[in-house]
Amino acid sequence: MASIKKRPILHADAHVLARARLTPDDFKKINASLKESVNAMDAAIAAAFPASGADGGAAVLVSPLGNTGGKSINLVLEGGKIKEVLPRKHYSSKVCFIDWLNFTVHEDTFQVLEGAVTDQEVIMSVSMVCESLFGFGITSKRDKGANFYHTSYVLGENYGLVCYGGQRNSVLISLSGEGCAAARGAWERRTFDFLKSAINPKITRIDLTYDDVAGKLFTPESLVENYDNGGFNCGGRNPDIEQRGNWKRPNGKGRSVYIGNRSNGKFFRGYEKGKQLGDADSPWMRLEVEFKSVDRVIPFDVLKFPHEYFAAAYPVFASFSDTAERILTVKKTVEISYERTKKWLKRQCGAAINLMLNVEGTAERVLELIKREGKLPKGVLPPSFRHVDSSMHHSPLDHMPLVMSVICEGI
Repeated sequence: MASIKKRPILHADAHVLARARLTPDDFKKINASLKESVNAMDAAIAAAFPASGADGGAAVLVSPLGNTGGKSINLVLEGGKIKEVLPRKHYSSKVCFIDWLNFTVHEDTFQVLEGAVTDQEVIMSVSMVCESLFGFGITSKRDKGANFYHTSYVLGENYGLVCYGGQRNSVLISLSGEGCAAARGAWERRTFDFLKSAINPKITRIDLTYDDVAGKLFTPESLVENYDNGGFNCGGRNPDIEQRGNWKRPNGKGRSVYIGNRSNGKFFRGYEKGKQLGDADSPWMRLEVEFKSVDRVIPFDVLKFPHEYFAAAYPVFASFSDTAERILTVKKTVEISYERTKKWLKRQCGAAINLMLNVEGTAERVLELIKREGKLPKGVLPPSFRHVDSSMHHSPLDHMPLVMSVICEGI
């Protein structure tokens, strides 16, 4: 076998190798230099993006300022995908409230909190946790799944859903707008604390709402005008806009403005809420921004500071200074519902009541004959956790096996 001749190391080669050889001191110097660079970069990011970072352990990335119209963007790496972190502005006044909330956590969250092992025990634990957060728990099992989960359960008096089974061992808790209004006070802060301690927590949808009850700031026409003037442009192309209702000849049934695409991570709705409730002369405008975890991370802080994220959603809302409280909205809804009930009663039953009055002789006698004790029309009674029947996890122990079998049916 022929031997392979080795090329002799020339003096120049030896000089190159000597230059390329690094000593331990060289490595220390390089590491120190890198550490200084990383610290400087972290300090710069912290200064430029004080709200950067996302709950749930996502990694923070450098935020580019390139082709974004000068807008600062916080980015994170979550599940191998780069997502934008929802921006926020700082204001002392609270201009909006939460009108819908969806979040998911891993089922092990409830095994840790309540010692649950089986599926039925997990559901019972979920009910207990929901009651501690919102004031109401699971009241019944639905006959089908929802949101791509195998099974679903009713929260309170149709105040939301709990979905479980088939989605990577997660549990979805969905609180509707009525559920947000019915929940016990400070539920937002309790939910924030719960998510901070949960396993794999994630807000998948949240709706932030502002009510211009007197119609002082916005009308359907002004929303369209603001759109035309760039008030809903966040640095890229203008989003889509859709106008619904009778815009040519407003008929008191209400008009709506939709901006964006609901399948995306941000969507706006503006509509005449008072007219929707039945008051044809009401100036009440409702503005809603719906955020979804599509290509963006929704920080848990939105539960504590919804007004700040609402103000940052679109340029048109950047200067909000008025205040809005959920209790005002609830009272106004009840007022309109009561007036609508009176009109309906007169139109549908006025003649019959007049006949009965002529026969019975007194209004008191007529009322005794037709009223239903303990019953109020839907919409007049404000939603409240106090009106919810007992949740499943309060069932007596001797009935627990039956309750469990009902819950677990179909899981």
